[in-house]
Amino acid sequence: MRVHALAIAALYLCGSASTPEAQEAPTRPIKNTSGGELLPEEACYDVLHYDLELEVDPEQRRIAGQLRLDAALLTASKELIFDLDEALQIEAVELDGQPVGHVREAEQRVRVPIAKLASGTRFSLTIRYGGVPRRAPTPPWVGGFTWKKTADGRPFIATSCQGEGADLWWPCKDHPSDKPESMDIAVTVPSGLFCASNGRLVADEPAREGWVRQRWHVSTPISNYAVALNIAPYVELRSEYESTAGDKLPVRFWVLPENEAQGRRFLAQIVEHLAFFERTCGPYPFRADKYGVVETPHLGMEHQTIIAYGNAYQGDDNFDYDWLHHHELAHEWWGNLVTARDWNDFWIHEGVGTYMQALFLEQKFGREAYLQKMRLDRGGILNRGAVAPREPRDSQWMYFAGRESGSPGGDIYSKGSWICHTLRWLLGDEDMARVLRRWAYPDPALEASSDGSACRLATTDELLAIAEQVTGRELDWFFELYLRQPALPELIESVEGDRLQLSWKVPGELPFPMPVPVRVGESIQRIEVPAEGAAIELGGQPYAVDPEGWLLKHIPKPPRKPRGS
Repeated sequence: MRVHALAIAALYLCGSASTPEAQEAPTRPIKNTSGGELLPEEACYDVLHYDLELEVDPEQRRIAGQLRLDAALLTASKELIFDLDEALQIEAVELDGQPVGHVREAEQRVRVPIAKLASGTRFSLTIRYGGVPRRAPTPPWVGGFTWKKTADGRPFIATSCQGEGADLWWPCKDHPSDKPESMDIAVTVPSGLFCASNGRLVADEPAREGWVRQRWHVSTPISNYAVALNIAPYVELRSEYESTAGDKLPVRFWVLPENEAQGRRFLAQIVEHLAFFERTCGPYPFRADKYGVVETPHLGMEHQTIIAYGNAYQGDDNFDYDWLHHHELAHEWWGNLVTARDWNDFWIHEGVGTYMQALFLEQKFGREAYLQKMRLDRGGILNRGAVAPREPRDSQWMYFAGRESGSPGGDIYSKGSWICHTLRWLLGDEDMARVLRRWAYPDPALEASSDGSACRLATTDELLAIAEQVTGRELDWFFELYLRQPALPELIESVEGDRLQLSWKVPGELPFPMPVPVRVGESIQRIEVPAEGAAIELGGQPYAVDPEGWLLKHIPKPPRKPRGS
């Protein structure tokens, strides 16, 4: 999601302050959120398939359509809950084709009686709905619909909803733990426009006079927030990529007409990034559908197989690559293939995804570029809350709740990346590479699949277990200190005579047998530091502790200068 944590505050300040047009929904702060504690009325059923049909009217800024939810009832329940933002009206609800009542609760929840259904039953719920969806005030951070215009005044529209959930614009079970096995999406828009969406295009056809319809089929599991509409007078650019799995992957880039030349040049970088991720994490998971990128009127988002790209081909201030595309592509593995079961493990998406940028820079430009990237990311670490709290958390709490709440905020990016960096030092390059590969594909046989069977819901504890299995080492102490609580260990060093002494001061006196790199003379040594500390004979040579910056540790603040000095 959203990337470059240091840009968040600035982009909030840049949000629209203009008065909404009369027909638009208000832009008050959205209370909607996704995930958190799974209610019994949600846990009682498992979504198997969504079928969404929607008409988007750019002139009125309205939507209208229906959603059919096919599901299996896991346990008997008097009611089920689905979600739809209160800004949208429900016209009718049907259970297995028959009208059924519903009760709307505050903000987003809708209750439907299902007492007559037996456990194990498969059923369908159809919701006809419409209205004026919320306008996104600061997309993609605060989401909804973005209604913009192209340079020549034609509609340029996109959805974004990770923080709030897909119920901002379509009815769904809004919890990350339930991904449908597949999905169909049909979008009707005015002629001359094209809706680029998830999966593969199965029809581009006339609708009624003056309107066209694009039908898409998603053949693999997909997170609700990763479903997206992108509507504009797009030009489609095509390429083909041969996957390391041996099959051909269609690559599509939908650009605004005025950016066609830039887009054609950018295709080469898209393919370069794909090749890096396949080498590092395994085959692109959604080869049966496509890899798609689309220009959007907001910065970016990891919408599955239709990555939102709004970086204006600007690249990066420090390195010669497009950081936005690279980060969002990372989420095809870390977020879409491997999905956090609950938002308390959000770092799996953002921290591992951010670390991929450093690895790419290392492969492309060398070790110093990798270390430079890590130094840049180090400045953004806050240490205000556990990166991976054990309790269920909703998306808003994890990202926006603030220091007092214990929310990790941007640490799911930069600190998550640094945790991977320090784990690499602990394990060594080869073992770390194997851990990353197995985090993505625990069973190597799954790398050949393209039917969605490799997609899974993951937790921090699962990643710990995989890392221990791959390396044969106990690593619970490492995960406990860095992910389950916020404080960092402090490395204590002192010199007596010609002897360097090292010890760790650890929050809560947690075990922390972390080795320390020390340069003595011209060589770097790996010094084991047990609980009682370690001592090194320097032999009269100059030394430097952790000279390349591998250890995620407390950095003391310099003493404050007295006033008047």
